[in-house]
Amino acid sequence: MIVYTVKPLHIYRKMRDDGFYKGNEKYVWPEFKSSYAWMMGQMKERLPNYDGSTYPVWLWHKRPDQNRPGMLPKGQKGVIIALDIPEEDILWSCFDSWHYVLNKWLLTQTEEEYNQLEEVYSEEEMISSWSNIFDFDWLKNSEEDWLRFDPDWIQGVTPRIEMKNVIKVNRFIAK
Repeated sequence: MIVYTVKPLHIYRKMRDDGFYKGNEKYVWPEFKSSYAWMMGQMKERLPNYDGSTYPVWLWHKRPDQNRPGMLPKGQKGVIIALDIPEEDILWSCFDSWHYVLNKWLLTQTEEEYNQLEEVYSEEEMISSWSNIFDFDWLKNSEEDWLRFDPDWIQGVTPRIEMKNVIKVNRFIAK
């Protein structure tokens, strides 16, 4: 499957030297480590070739716009790498809904449902609600003004990318 990842140029150079790149804990903000641990647990459950030991490498199913602000810090040299990775090595999720996990919010389909549960839900129920970030049908059936699902913003995670999977590399300077 053709996918894309955005990396700083220095990371791509290291990947070229090493022959591969895997996610690294040092690039995860401390306040997000538990969310990443949750995602790694989901990867271990859902990806047959993942052993749970490495941080994820983030992917996009659609080529990102290199002119879009926020791809990397402004002025940083970067690359968009096109890769061919087996589908079974990718766990897809909704980019917008991933922020519920990052912010430790309850994920509901409607504002009414959230208001009913807001005062009484447990941490276990909140964590359980997060698995819906992988269920695109559930997300599509959510109240549009409450929960945004944009099929152009589907992200993926994989344990590792290798030079043998690289199809094309486009350099850019972040805006």
